[in-house]
Amino acid sequence: MTTTTPPRTTYGSVFAATGYTGVYLSTTLAMLGASFQMLVFSVSVFAATHSPAASSIAFAAGFLPQVVGGALLTSLADRFPPRLLIVTGAVVRFVVAVLLATGALGLVGSVAVVAAAAMVAPLFSAANSGLVSRLLDGDRYVLGRSLFTITSMISQLVGIAAGGVVLQILSTREAFAIVAGLQLAGVVVGIVGLPRLAASASAVGPAAASRWHLGDTLIGYATLMRVPIVRTLLLLWWTPLALMVGAESLAVAYAGEAHANGATTAILIGSVPLGALVGELIVGRLCSPATRERLVFPLLGLLGVAVLPLALNPPVPVAAVLLGVASMGLAYELGRQTAFRDALPAGREGLGFGLLGVGMMTGQGIGPLIAGPLATGFGVGPTMAVMGALVLVAALVFRPMVRRAERPFRLSDPSAFEA
Repeated sequence: MTTTTPPRTTYGSVFAATGYTGVYLSTTLAMLGASFQMLVFSVSVFAATHSPAASSIAFAAGFLPQVVGGALLTSLADRFPPRLLIVTGAVVRFVVAVLLATGALGLVGSVAVVAAAAMVAPLFSAANSGLVSRLLDGDRYVLGRSLFTITSMISQLVGIAAGGVVLQILSTREAFAIVAGLQLAGVVVGIVGLPRLAASASAVGPAAASRWHLGDTLIGYATLMRVPIVRTLLLLWWTPLALMVGAESLAVAYAGEAHANGATTAILIGSVPLGALVGELIVGRLCSPATRERLVFPLLGLLGVAVLPLALNPPVPVAAVLLGVASMGLAYELGRQTAFRDALPAGREGLGFGLLGVGMMTGQGIGPLIAGPLATGFGVGPTMAVMGALVLVAALVFRPMVRRAERPFRLSDPSAFEA
């Protein structure tokens, strides 16, 4: 008897899914605009104040409030049609860019507007992720999510690089006008290209009919964390990422201690997103679903082991190679994405992806807070190696936890999410 191997999923088959192209284009425009705006805003604040602290506050204003918004608002993502929320998010970003372009808000007002937009951003992001989970099935879903990760990395590099060039030619107000144009294009693409689907919670009735309360998101998060496989996979994704970001946050200090020039420093900083991009492409496109599942813990091992030689403080080019190779291991997260989506209760996909995003944002803040003080006491290179060692410890802890959690369990009663 002969068996046939199912055809490998391609990016073309992902884009063939009805509505995905619109989601992808609108998200790409949002990512490019956000990266560009982040750079321009930080530069404009520093130019106005000549204060590194003020520039750092401006940078943080686009990120820290997302933790609050993610903790309070993402349960709304399942109560409204995803097209409405995604287009609303694009409109909010467009309005913010226009306000910044006018220059009429002043420093405090500009920071406040950026922070307010950041606070509601997780709601729109959760709606986006929930929509993708409804548009794609099977392995197409994994590749579709991987495409967003790849695009995010490219957008960061392109947005920052393009922003640096543009600011040499145009004023910050004119640069903000370009951001506004990108976000306006996102509004148009969202209106024209996104599918008209009902709110996901409408499929389970009672949750949609009940009145929303501010604490619903946290209650929903607590309920999701009672699902063994959901809890375990979230911790598996949050913990190594936080540790890797902690190591990455020391890249500038590593280059500084080595007296590297600007170009070499840029190579070191860029090695992490570049390596992660390569890893996503290789694991996402060239590996079968079964292979990706088997590679979860070997890739985690690569993530941890590759940074251990940094304890010896090798030359910056060697450190860049090590960080690039390590970051390829971040593709480990592809191996359990389908299991995570399938374990989410019906009608609560947006809430689940909101929780995933909040944890990742929080971890990316905690990692540097751990690495910084350690580097002060033990040195930059050794601390980066310690972060890698902790990744290996996490892998050893989570491997048996994942196996235990993968027994059948599904919390399907939507009333468990009601306040």
